[in-house]
Amino acid sequence: MKTCFFGDIHGNIWALEAVLRHAEARHADRLICLGDWVGWLPFGDRTYERMIRLAIPSVAGNHDLMVAGVFPDLAHQTDRMQASAYNAALLCCRYPSNEALTTLSQLPLTLDYPGMSVVHHSPFSLPREGEPPAITHFPYLDEKTLGESLEAWSRYPVALIVSGHDHIPAVFELRADAGEPSPIQRLRIHKPENEPVFTLKMEETSRYWVKAGSVGGPYRDGVFAANSFILDDARATLSLHRIPYDSTELKRSLSENRYFRNIRALDGYRR
Repeated sequence: MKTCFFGDIHGNIWALEAVLRHAEARHADRLICLGDWVGWLPFGDRTYERMIRLAIPSVAGNHDLMVAGVFPDLAHQTDRMQASAYNAALLCCRYPSNEALTTLSQLPLTLDYPGMSVVHHSPFSLPREGEPPAITHFPYLDEKTLGESLEAWSRYPVALIVSGHDHIPAVFELRADAGEPSPIQRLRIHKPENEPVFTLKMEETSRYWVKAGSVGGPYRDGVFAANSFILDDARATLSLHRIPYDSTELKRSLSENRYFRNIRALDGYRR
């Protein structure tokens, strides 16, 4: 089976359609979304409607939950808060019954499959049972956060974790103990450059954590392309894909939106 994973769409309907065409061309048998249908770009109604029509499994992203009013953002994230407020108002106007915000608020935090866990950020940062989710459950996978997760990851009951959130595609491989007893010594990090596809053959004795990158941006590694990840069970391969798309209409639509002219985090779209 081929499974295509994608997430961090953030209202970028043009990038989302490119990813869907790419998945179809590669004969993906299944689509799974890693969250963040909305947020950042001022077109969350378009991606929300497309995702509803697709009716595929999806976890909740932090932007989905912030737009839905489940929890507030960090105080210093002023750009993100403005984008969330705009998208919340957009969806409320489009769906006065609060249907959209309710749907976003009810997306699950995890999806579990045989041998695989799907989350937006990390299974090791999720709220405990009975604890409500908060923005603090969605840190970025920097060196400190990764280091703190290694022991739990080495004991995790499945061999593959798939997530998004960081907007930087990468495969983290935790190799079996072969004379290197500590998890940090067994960790290998595989990051693509600007190539269209980066493929890694899975080893039966290794554990993998795939960060799929972002469909809609912002593109934090500087490569302006939609990202997706394809798992090929038959070949035991992990493939990170960078998918080009025509951004002309995206940039034109952004240039006409007065509210978003002052959100500096989106400067990459204006180049």
